[in-house]
Amino acid sequence: MRKKVITLVLCSCFVAIPAWAGNGPYLHGVGASNSALGGVSTALATDIVGALTYNPALLTQFEGDQIYFGAEVFTDKPVATATFNGTPGRPDGSFTTESETEPGVLPAIGFSHHFKNKKATLGFGLLAVAGFRTDWPHDASNPIFAPQPDGFGSIKTNLAITKIPIAWAWEATPKLSVGVAAVIHRGGLAISPLPPAAPDCTLPDPASGRAVDCFFVDADNVVSAHAIGIQAGIYYKKSATWAFGFSYETEKDFDDYTWESLVTLPYIRNPDNSLTPNPLLGTRRVVTYPLDLPAIASFGIGYTPPGSKWKIGFDARWYGLASTDGAGGVGGFRPDYGLNEIGWDDMLVGAIGVVYEPKPGLTWRFGFNYSETPIQEEVAFTSIGTPPTFQDHYAVGVGIALNQKITLDLGAYYAAPNSVTGPLLSAFLVANPTTLDQQKLPGGTFTIEEEILSALVAVSYKF
Repeated sequence: MRKKVITLVLCSCFVAIPAWAGNGPYLHGVGASNSALGGVSTALATDIVGALTYNPALLTQFEGDQIYFGAEVFTDKPVATATFNGTPGRPDGSFTTESETEPGVLPAIGFSHHFKNKKATLGFGLLAVAGFRTDWPHDASNPIFAPQPDGFGSIKTNLAITKIPIAWAWEATPKLSVGVAAVIHRGGLAISPLPPAAPDCTLPDPASGRAVDCFFVDADNVVSAHAIGIQAGIYYKKSATWAFGFSYETEKDFDDYTWESLVTLPYIRNPDNSLTPNPLLGTRRVVTYPLDLPAIASFGIGYTPPGSKWKIGFDARWYGLASTDGAGGVGGFRPDYGLNEIGWDDMLVGAIGVVYEPKPGLTWRFGFNYSETPIQEEVAFTSIGTPPTFQDHYAVGVGIALNQKITLDLGAYYAAPNSVTGPLLSAFLVANPTTLDQQKLPGGTFTIEEEILSALVAVSYKF
């Protein structure tokens, strides 16, 4: 039986996993029980998937062998609004477009083996942990989504991050456990058009008010990149009432995402304003984008009142996004008119989770998660394809023991709508812009909004 389970989990590594976000680009929790607790799992041992995600030292708290299969189905609703007030060449008003994303599915698989008569536990996971996606349609009424070179046209983005931890935990003393994991990350990314790549440009239409007319290349096929990191954690059970945990995961340095694309500039505009077909149109062009994942630090407190049916956990988490290649940076556009990284800031997250067990075999879970949005107002526009505006997450779940070995977990959460507003930016107001002020469209503002509704189910088996 054990060999069959391990083989099934290993084969699952080759499945492409779509992901979405909740704490910035990261899910606020992984799996039905962990998500229902708002992502609390640094000092409160609830399931092996939560331990594999946030603190490998917690694996010592689970006896025997366990296998966990979970799935999350979610819907999200990105909305973008461009507003003009006295903007040269634009009528006053607001123009709103909704992304046409379809429901998504996220898996979570975990396995742990507690060595008999020993204090060590081995763990393995295949976890959808992070990502983003948008599907902005062509919208002639919204200047952002007008056809190039007037706007970006249709924008489609999809990042899916899979975390594959191989963890080992050791109970150093009855009170102290330590854990470490080698963490493989696989990313799949598609962005079309690709603003981070320098566009193909020519002289502008004199009536447009632009310094140049540019066309961004397509990168709509999903390409893969990989990174390896280390995660280490400690778990200290001070008493039967109080427990503390801490973990740290290193920054993940991915290979550059690389696409085989084509030159998209359809014409060359001559000084006399006549157009000549571009002889390079459709020829091969290789484009790349470096996009890494941040370092993560987590601190947790677990509280179990004596003789109570309640457990309470609190987690605080830091994501070092500002210094992460591709995600942090300045934001806005470079002098070559390409996107100057996304411009995200570091992010702090706080979560509280409550467990209530009214009787054996039945567990209720409640959670609240608050995250800062990594989007900075000044460069909110450069998050048009990466809109993690979320802040408040409300979660609930239930666990039902079907027998002594099998447990069914159900969960749901709602990330309420939240928006970020900043200046409307354009890379083409001046030739080769070097400052953010040169990119601000006078009288223009941009607002990005997002929300998520999700349902989760999982089955765990002890053997």
